Amino acid sequence: MSQSSSGAFRHPKPFYLLFSVEMWERFGYYGMQALLVLFMVKKLGFDDNLADQTFSAFAALVYAFICAGGYIGDKILGNRRTMFLGAAVLAAGYGLLGFDCERFLYPALGIIIAGNGLFKANPSALVSKLYEKGDSQVDGAFTLYYMAINVGSFAAMSLCPIIQKHYGWDAGFFTCFIGMGIAIINFIVFRSILDPIGSDPDFEPLNIKKLLLTVIGTAGIAGISALLLVHLTLAHEILYGALVVVAVLYVREIMRAEPHEKANLIICLILMAEAIVFFALYQQMPTSLNLFAARNVNPYIFGIPVEAASFQALNPFWVMVLSPVLAVLYARLDRGGRDLSLPGKFALGMMMCCAAFMTLAFVAKYHADANGFVSGNWLVLSYGFQSLGELLVSGLGLAMVARLTPERSMGFMMGAWFMFQSVAMVIGGEIATMASVPEHGVTAMQSLQIYDSLFLKIGTATGAIGLVMTAFVPVLKKYIRD
Repeated sequence: MSQSSSGAFRHPKPFYLLFSVEMWERFGYYGMQALLVLFMVKKLGFDDNLADQTFSAFAALVYAFICAGGYIGDKILGNRRTMFLGAAVLAAGYGLLGFDCERFLYPALGIIIAGNGLFKANPSALVSKLYEKGDSQVDGAFTLYYMAINVGSFAAMSLCPIIQKHYGWDAGFFTCFIGMGIAIINFIVFRSILDPIGSDPDFEPLNIKKLLLTVIGTAGIAGISALLLVHLTLAHEILYGALVVVAVLYVREIMRAEPHEKANLIICLILMAEAIVFFALYQQMPTSLNLFAARNVNPYIFGIPVEAASFQALNPFWVMVLSPVLAVLYARLDRGGRDLSLPGKFALGMMMCCAAFMTLAFVAKYHADANGFVSGNWLVLSYGFQSLGELLVSGLGLAMVARLTPERSMGFMMGAWFMFQSVAMVIGGEIATMASVPEHGVTAMQSLQIYDSLFLKIGTATGAIGLVMTAFVPVLKKYIRD
C-alpha cells in the first residue's frame, strides 16, 4: 500500500492506529523507566553501580529478544497477532509491578522483557508495509511514528513521578499498567483497520499449536530474564553471545541476498554499528543523567517546579517539537533534490550528541553555584541537542531498515536493529558506573566534579567518533546512490 499524496502529514489510516498503539505502549515503558533507577537507589538501597548495571541489563534484555519477536511476527504467528500477544504480556508485567514493586520486582521485569520482545519489532514492520520501496514519504512517516513514542513517554515521565511522590512507588508503576491497557483496548476496537496489511501468517488461520509454543517460550524467557537480572555477569555474557548469533544470521542474509541487495545490507550493518555508540550515550538518560538531576540540579525549569525524574521528559518534549519540523524539512528537501543522505544524518546526529554532553561539562565546570547545583534550564538545552541527535539516528534507524532491507526479511532486520541497541545498553551501563556516587557521605560539590569528568570524557569521545563518521559519509553515500 503506497501513499499517493506528497503531504508530510498525510498517511494511510493504518498508520494512525499503529501510531496510537505505539504511543500508549511507550507510555507504560517510559513511565517505568523514569522511576526504576531512583526506586532501586532510594527505596531498595542499591548503590549506583548496582542500580545502573541492573537497569542496563534490563534494558539490554528488553532489546535482545526483539529479534525473536520479529521472526515470530514474520514467519510464525503474523505481525498483527504477535503485536497483540506482546501487548497482553506487557500489561501483565506492569500490573504485577504496580501490585507490589518491592516483592515482585524481578518477576515483573522478566515479564516486561518477554512482552516487549514480542511487541516491539512488529508495529514498525507493519508501518514499513504501508509504503513501497523508494517511496519518498518513508523518512517522514517514520519520523512522525517516532513522535508517537515520545508523546507517550513525555506524558508518562511527567505524570508518573508526580503520582509516585504523592501516592507511593506502587501507584507510580501501576500508572504504567493503565497506559498499556489503553493500548490494548485501542487495538481491539479498531483492529479491522489493519486487515489489509501484515506478514503472510496474518492472512492464514491461526495455528493453535504454534500459539501455544510461543506462549510457552514467552514464559520461559520471562523466567530466565528474571534470573539473569540477579546474575548480571551471566546476563552480559549471554547478551554478547546473542549478538554473535544475530551477526551470523545477518551475514547469512547478506550471502543469500540478490546481488543488487548485498550493498544495501552491508551499508545497513555499518550504520547499525555506528548507532551502537549513540545508544550507549542515550542510556545515560535513565542512569547517570537521572541521578545527576537528583543530586546536582535545582528542581526548576524557568521557575516551574519539576520532579528530578521528570527531567527525562525533556527528551520526548524536544522530539515532539522537532519531529514535525524535520518531517516537513525532509519533504521539502526531497522535492528539491537536496535531502541529506542517511550516513550524513547519522554523522550529524552524533555531533549533536557531542554538543549535549559538552554543554553539561561546561555548565558543571563554570556555572554551578557555591553548593554544587546547576540550573535546570541548562538541561533544557542539553536535552535539546541530544533529542535532535536521537531523531537523526534512532528516529531514522527504522526508516533505514525499511529502505535498505528486502521485504521478506523485514521483521528479522527490525529485530537486528534492536539487538544492536541491546549491546549498546550494556555498554551504556558500564559508562554510567564511571560516575558512581555513594548515596550518603558525599557533598553535592564532590558529586558534581564526578559527573563533570564523565560528561567531558563522553563529549570528547563522541566528537571524535562523529568526525570519523563525517569523513566516511561521501563513500557510503556513493554506494547507496549506486
